[in-house]
Formats: sequence, C-alpha cells, structure tokens
Amino acid sequence: MSQRRRQAALVAYRAASDLAGKGAFFLVTLVAARRLSQDAFGLFALGTTVGWIATVATDFGIQLHLAREVAQRPGDAARLLKVWLRIRVWTAALALVTVAIGLALTSHSSAFSRAILLFTFVYVVNGLIEFLHYFYRGLARSDVESTLTLWQRFAMLILATVALWWKPDVTLLAVAMAIPALVMFWYSARLATRLATTNLSSPSNRSNPRDAIGSVIPIGAGIVLSALYFRIDVFMVEAWQGTTAVALYNAVFRLVEALRLFPAAVLAVALPMLFQATSRQVLLKLSALLTAAAIAVSLALWVGAGTVIPILYGARYAAAVPAFRILLLAFPLMALNYALTHQLIGWHGHRAYAAMCGVALAFNVALNVRLIPSIGIVGAAWATVATELVITFGCLIALSRIAQFSNLSNLSNPANLSSVVLS
Repeated sequence: MSQRRRQAALVAYRAASDLAGKGAFFLVTLVAARRLSQDAFGLFALGTTVGWIATVATDFGIQLHLAREVAQRPGDAARLLKVWLRIRVWTAALALVTVAIGLALTSHSSAFSRAILLFTFVYVVNGLIEFLHYFYRGLARSDVESTLTLWQRFAMLILATVALWWKPDVTLLAVAMAIPALVMFWYSARLATRLATTNLSSPSNRSNPRDAIGSVIPIGAGIVLSALYFRIDVFMVEAWQGTTAVALYNAVFRLVEALRLFPAAVLAVALPMLFQATSRQVLLKLSALLTAAAIAVSLALWVGAGTVIPILYGARYAAAVPAFRILLLAFPLMALNYALTHQLIGWHGHRAYAAMCGVALAFNVALNVRLIPSIGIVGAAWATVATELVITFGCLIALSRIAQFSNLSNLSNPANLSSVVLS
C-alpha cells in the first residue's frame, strides 16, 4: 500500500509541476501581450515557434528512446547518457547554425534576426533540459524532473516579468528567458551524471546501433511532422497578413494551447494504462472524459469570448475573438486526439502515426494557402479545426485495424502491427 501511495504522489507531483510550468509560460505570454507592441508580440510568436520546431527537430525521438533504454538497462545508464547527450548537444548546435544561416540569407532587419535567434537558443537549451528529464523518467525519478521544472519555470516567470516591466523589449525578454534555462541545464547535466553513476552495475547486452536508429526514426518523424502541422500556420499568417495578424492569432491560439494542460495532465496519469491496455475499454473511457470536459469548457468560453479576450490581452486584441471562437471548436478534437495518438503509439503504431501526421501536414498547408490570403487568421483557425478532424479519423482507422487482432495478441510484435495499419 505504501508503494502505491508513493506512486500516486509522484504522479500527482508530476502533473502539478507540468501544470505550474506551462502556466508560468502562459503568464509570460499574457504580460508580453500587454507590454509589447503588437509587432513585437508577433515577433515573440514567430521566435518561440521557430524555437519550438527546432527543438522538436533536434530531439527527433531521441529522448523517448533514451527513457526506454535506461528503464530496461539501468546498469548501463551512465554510458547511455554520455552517448546520447553528446548527440543531442551536437543536434542542438546544428539547429542554431541552421537558423542563423537562414536568417542571414533573408532580408530581415538585424533586430528581427537577433530576436528570432535568441528565442531559438532559449528553446534549444530547454530541449536539452527536457532530454535530461526523460533520463530521470527512465530511472524512475520523476520527482527530480518535477522539482527542477518548478524551479526553472518560477525563475523564468520572475525574470521575464521584471524584464518586461522594466523595458518592454522583445530581445531583452529573450535574454531573461535564456538565463534560467542555461543555469538549469548546467545543474541538471551534473545531477544526471551523478545519478547515473549511482546505478552502475554490470550492464546487460548493449543494443545494436542500427536497432536504436530504427527505433528513433519513426518516433521522431511523427513528432516533427505533428509539430509542423500544429504551428506552421503562424509563418503562413506572417507571410500573407504580417506580424500584427500573427500577434492577434498567437494570442488566442496560446489560450487554446493553455487549455490543453488538462488533457495533458490526465494523460500523464493514464499513460501506463493506455500502454498496457489489451482492449479498447481504457481508451473509450479516457476519450469520453477528455472530450466531454473539453466540450464543456469550449461552450463556456465561446459564450464569454467577447469579454475574456479583452480582459486577458487588452482591447487591442478584440479583433481576434472570431478566430478564438473557431479555435474553440478544435479544442474537443485536440483533447480526444491526445488519447487516440498516445494509444496508437502505445500499440506500436509508430509508422502509421508518422504517415498520418505527414498527410495532416500536407492537408493543413494546402488549406491554409487557400484560406489565409482571403480571410486571414479566421482561415488559419478553420484550417486547424479541419486538420484535427483528419488526425481523429486517421487514428480511428489505424486503431480499428490494430484491434482486428484478437485481444491484441500480436501487441508484442511492432513490425506486424505497423504493416497492418499501413496496408
């Protein structure tokens, strides 16, 4: 019983730290929207989006692979950490160089390029911290991850808020966000190394590098493609409507994104049950809970959108209310898709997941090209709703094909499952 209580406490602590950490960033977004000019806030949106995509691309599924390997072979934790951390640092450096070259080749101003590169740096460093967090998960030390997340996000909230009130400058904001990230990465890397050495023992057979790469690639491809279809509309809005439109769209999109904290917290608790499930019962119950709660929240916010947006962001953002109401239609689908995509990955449908995300990305880009030039951010919002529908139907089709296996008896054979859902 004491072990069960400890596990429940760790799950609750992790969920609370995740909520607090993402809530801190949302508060920074609110303060930035009020203190910065709309053009500067649009630049903040572009910079954070570039940084987020760079982080997802540089990880490419490595952290999930590391967590699984460490959990299965804790005696080899020190070597695994050393090998994969070196790779992650190099991929992070490559991302920064790539973004810097891309900015140098464009005709943007130096202030624009400097802000984008700084925000990319912030996110890339945060990606390295997240990589170490997955290492802690592999060692069953999620308490360490939760504590470090709270300290870093609290420090970031304080520094970013002080910087914005002292001088509303987007470059200064990026510097304020970078300082706690750098300090936390340095501390966490030392702590992870120390924890790894305490688990030293005779390691089991080392995995074949080819097997490792084969495991990482499908996971990474799906994650990168999903990141692109989720936020590529920001760049398309900027291309056709300008940074002011980006500021309006980003403000309401961030609010919908913040609403995803609830399904994310629930998934953090339910993830083991989904991965261990041999029937659809857990998925059905979880999907019903998440979707019903999301519908209730969306209805309440839809009615009060005309009041909520000006209160949170100021009267300047009232023009984004129509786009916000449309994005609220996507929120129940986002909550449902949280459960569906995690179940698909849990049942080894990585290849199907990657293929589905590729289709969703192509669909999203095509629809945005059609809608944004004519109806602006409202078109981007409708494209988001339609893309979430594509993900929903794609997951349902893939999961139904997997469920054709009697009691999911072939769950232990990922290759068989992948071939079924892709055939």
